[in-house]
Amino acid sequence: MKSRKAKALLAYLAQSPGRPRSREEIVALLWSDRGAAQARASLRQTLSTLRKELGEHGAAILRIDADSVALEAARVAVDPNGGEDFLAGLHVNDPAFDDWVRDMRLAPHDGTAQTPASGSGLDHDRPYVAVLPFANLSGDPDQQYFADGITEDIIAELSRFQSLWVIGRSSSFDFSKLDSAERDAGRSLGVSYIVEGSVRKAGDQVRVAAQLMDASDGLRIWADRYDRKLEDIFVVQDEVVAAVVAKLGLSLDGRETTLARRRPPNKLSGYDLLLRARSAWWHGDDRAAYDLARRSVEADPGSAAAHAYFSLQHAYQFFTGSVGLSLDEIAENCRVHAEAALALDDTDPIVHAYASMAFGFSPLAAKERGLKHIEIASTLNPHDCEIMLFHAWQLAFAGEPQEALILLAKASKLNPLGGFMISGCYADTLYINRDYDGALESYKGLADPPPGVVAVFVASLAQLGRIDEAKALLSKLESVAAGGFKADQYARAQFVSCLRKEDKDNWRRGFALAGVTF
Repeated sequence: MKSRKAKALLAYLAQSPGRPRSREEIVALLWSDRGAAQARASLRQTLSTLRKELGEHGAAILRIDADSVALEAARVAVDPNGGEDFLAGLHVNDPAFDDWVRDMRLAPHDGTAQTPASGSGLDHDRPYVAVLPFANLSGDPDQQYFADGITEDIIAELSRFQSLWVIGRSSSFDFSKLDSAERDAGRSLGVSYIVEGSVRKAGDQVRVAAQLMDASDGLRIWADRYDRKLEDIFVVQDEVVAAVVAKLGLSLDGRETTLARRRPPNKLSGYDLLLRARSAWWHGDDRAAYDLARRSVEADPGSAAAHAYFSLQHAYQFFTGSVGLSLDEIAENCRVHAEAALALDDTDPIVHAYASMAFGFSPLAAKERGLKHIEIASTLNPHDCEIMLFHAWQLAFAGEPQEALILLAKASKLNPLGGFMISGCYADTLYINRDYDGALESYKGLADPPPGVVAVFVASLAQLGRIDEAKALLSKLESVAAGGFKADQYARAQFVSCLRKEDKDNWRRGFALAGVTF
């Protein structure tokens, strides 16, 4: 093994096989003399090197999660000998690591290995909860966006509690569409508990009913009803979250509670427009989502959430071009609104996650800044499925598709029914990993994939030598795609978003083979 840092990392992990070591802990040990962003980048590179050095068994030996690293205890045999010869001859020129080696040499050794800790994956060491879409009882079908928005906010707030696993929005909403015979949450979603309810909005009054159910037998654990002024909707959401957590026997004290205290918007009209924008995007209307997000910012310019979401909508425009802005205009608007959101609230993980997309996927080519913000978001809330997906995207386009696939596997467990976001992330990541067959399979079973994913299919088919199929699919895409989708703009976006030259060139080649040039 050539890399001294890789050797040092392996030695450190081997002292407690099976026990996850946080990324913060590792960078503090091996890169204590570097800035945070540079240290994290060095760790990513070292993990990539170590995985390659371990060869075909690397993936089975090395367990890498978004926030930790460990060795699989069952696949590692550790020499118990320590003493003054421990890691003799290994010098990494880091004072923190030198201190650790010295302490290990001085520590007594009895020839017994440390007890492995449990894994850091999505096992059932904590409750799994699904929040199903709250029913709209307002008597107006057009008010469904509001009930859906309340549901999404409760999912987001529950995911902040690290004592829970919360199923992602895509699977929760898709589960509600299943036939009654298929609606077994324990089997379909793998959860123990379900939160469901209803919303009735009339004028400035809102009634929210919610209940917590045992998924195994359908028995009600808790239920309550809240009749409040519309301006108190955030208080109601927090009370529902608090009740669910308390009824599951979990603590409301500490960091999670602090994180769950959100800043309410200054104007409810801005929040209402934000919910409408989110709903429009989930239903595939990119232009409406963009316009509603813009109006949300105009209605409440002091809302970090509104600015963050508008910056995200601009990042999407870089790929779709549905509003007719130039790439320079899109990049500048990404920057302006991401900066505004961060200035208003830099404690919200979603603000950092959306900023990561604004900086990481734009002509600003600020990939390192995008990685910085998604790592902050992941640290603030490592359980949010949307943040996991954005993190995986950033890693893939930064040239770390293997790490991205590990994170996607984790996100998939929180989205057992799939969805277009996770499938799209898989398609891009597998393409970057040169797995073109896998990219084509990423949307298997889902109807009407978005144009961007179809474009990845075009490039994948071309890379596989299926040129006629690629061109036929491209022709169909350009004739039926909504919003004026432009394949050349999408191809250029994929090209610019990559950090490594070889990945850029691979996107260009795939699209060029299908007849798309930029």
